[in-house]
Amino acid sequence: MHLRNVLAACVLFFFFVCPAVVDAEASRSNVVAIDAPGVEQLTREENCPIFISIMTSRCAACRSELTAYQEMYEKYGDEGLGIFVVSIDFGTSEEIQNLVDQLGVTFPVYWGGEKVMRAFNISYVPYKIIVSNGRVLEKQIGGWKSTDEFETKINELFDACGR
Repeated sequence: MHLRNVLAACVLFFFFVCPAVVDAEASRSNVVAIDAPGVEQLTREENCPIFISIMTSRCAACRSELTAYQEMYEKYGDEGLGIFVVSIDFGTSEEIQNLVDQLGVTFPVYWGGEKVMRAFNISYVPYKIIVSNGRVLEKQIGGWKSTDEFETKINELFDACGR
């Protein structure tokens, strides 16, 4: 009788507790490998506007940008805002994946490593590519001064996108 109770408890655990864990994990981004042509392809996504941030997990300004990106993605993602992050951390995607997990990032995050860094001749991060209506408008070096500044830029670009 005791074994039957233990088995029943295990079954109930897997039916009711495990799906919640899986759902929480499914809402986070899994970092995917990308190459330079893949980054170029991101500029042709259907979203308008698009922000592509090239960063490293060790850069303090980059890390704070991730929080601002997540906030804006939650607020404007359904309205067409595209946010993509490309890590140029050397070695593996492990460091950026750890950061994504820690911050609960839900927008697409890629790892391009040093090959993407060389292909785009990037020497400073964060490096942003801003796209509107399929056209690269700006390339910027440096982080946003504030989330308000970032939101103002998003709203300007929504106007340019005709929204």
